[in-house]
Amino acid sequence: MTDWDLMTEYIHNAMYELDKAHAATRQVREHATPKSIDNFLAQVQELTENLTNLETVLNHQEAFAIDEFADWLSKAFTGKPSEYRRTPRM
Repeated sequence: MTDWDLMTEYIHNAMYELDKAHAATRQVREHATPKSIDNFLAQVQELTENLTNLETVLNHQEAFAIDEFADWLSKAFTGKPSEYRRTPRM
């Protein structure tokens, strides 16, 4: 997966999580129960994780691109991805 695909996937996921968090917010406003508040907190946590992943990719675009290129070359010559990466596999 290219870093462009990774960024678009994270943006899509963040938009989806934002919609879920918004729905959970509405639920808390309409029916403030411990369960709805816990659901809201879980949705916000998922949104935060997605946005953090997106920020990581955006802040290290060149490193991700180099690692993807190294994986591509390694797969071409050895049939498996490179074992060494400067960035985490996502």
